[in-house]
Amino acid sequence: MRKIILINPAFNTVKSKYDTSLSVGLLCIASYLHKRQAPVKIIDCARQENWESELEKELPDAGYAGLSVMTSQIPSAMQIAEKIRKSNPKIKLIWGGAHVTFFPKETLENKLVDFIVLNEGEETLMEYMKEEEGARQFSKVNGLGYKENGKIFINPQRALLPMSEIPLPNWDLMPLEILKRLELVPTHTSRGCPHRCSFCINAITKNRWRMRDAKEVLKDIEIIRSKPYFKGKKIRFWDENFFVDLDRAREIAELMVSQNMVIPWETTIRADYFSRPELTEEFISKLRKSGCYLLSFGAESGSVKILKKIDKDITKEEILNSAKRCLGQEIIPQYSFMVGLPGEQREDMDQTMNLIDGLLKLSGKVQILGPQAFRPYPGSPLYQECLDAGWKAPQGMEEWANAIKNEMSFLTPYQFPWVKDPDLVSSLEAYARFGAQSLKSALGSTVTSNKFLKFLFALICKLRWKLRFFKWPIEYKLAKKYVAG
Repeated sequence: MRKIILINPAFNTVKSKYDTSLSVGLLCIASYLHKRQAPVKIIDCARQENWESELEKELPDAGYAGLSVMTSQIPSAMQIAEKIRKSNPKIKLIWGGAHVTFFPKETLENKLVDFIVLNEGEETLMEYMKEEEGARQFSKVNGLGYKENGKIFINPQRALLPMSEIPLPNWDLMPLEILKRLELVPTHTSRGCPHRCSFCINAITKNRWRMRDAKEVLKDIEIIRSKPYFKGKKIRFWDENFFVDLDRAREIAELMVSQNMVIPWETTIRADYFSRPELTEEFISKLRKSGCYLLSFGAESGSVKILKKIDKDITKEEILNSAKRCLGQEIIPQYSFMVGLPGEQREDMDQTMNLIDGLLKLSGKVQILGPQAFRPYPGSPLYQECLDAGWKAPQGMEEWANAIKNEMSFLTPYQFPWVKDPDLVSSLEAYARFGAQSLKSALGSTVTSNKFLKFLFALICKLRWKLRFFKWPIEYKLAKKYVAG
């Protein structure tokens, strides 16, 4: 079988080029393919310093290049695909990832795309490569999109893989420079989520929850602990929802303690789980003893109206209660928020800011992420509401690349007709980061800047946050333009 190069394009962001994370998705696909004897190479253009020379070295004897693409990676992905096509025109260009899954037809229409993989890529890629080197009956490969005689074909969706079919990460497949640079070791014990949050990719793609059993999770931890480049590092279980099965979560914590596998770890949970009778103080204490030091929550909003609109199925009271109970066991609670949804008013955003203040008053240890600007994904009622408001999504890869040019991650709220105050929606994350939280936390942020300028910016943010006055955010726009972080 010919070699496949799995590529993570750079992100359209002002953040540091060589960050301290890795692409868990590509590592999972590479591990799956490698276990089935497929030659595979990972190249991460966002995190490898000499990725271009590495790519040039691998191209001559490669048969396939698989690009994992989120919307914010489109400009980089197109440039990389062009390089590959010029260097070795025989290589098949296969695109996958979230953007491709949401916009399959317009992705395939691009001349730099030969095939697409929808949703999870492991099994589809393996079957596609066998067909490419065999009978070439691509219609048999569920989850695959392709072009034939000028026509586009998108096959039926593939059934989700059980976690028992997905091997534990093979760390030897990941470039060593990335592994050494990690601050958190990312792995996952489950995929998907059973809840119905209408803004979430998992709910839209019907990505049901699947998990590894506790003993397999412990084997994963044991492998991580055995690697010298992970010595002294914490683990992030990169699950969408680690605690769906509370009995399994309890067993993992108990095994970590009984088998002397205690290691600092963090993961995700829902606030309403703390209302379940099974999640006792004794349970939370066991989590802490096993090494759990941080739990991450999707709070999303402080507005009852918005929480109901997005089918979040949690309350403000449950969010505050989850923070109190975590803090009581010396576990850091971390909450993410968003703003800029269709139908959201300024009073809804004020309620979100009030909830953030309420959480931070409980303890300086509480961490706040966002509020980030809402991102519309096709397939949800929210997306249709955006279209009904007069928004026209970019058409085709070139339009998407132009639309996100010079943006930090996704489309700017200035492009969304339902957002009445785009200055506020665009800047609120920065004002929360530097204004709502302590001055020490603001100055300790990863944003790279002159210390005095950062201090001055934080003071302005704190004043704006206190007064709830966000008009004419000149200092934010200057920081966005000139400061890399």
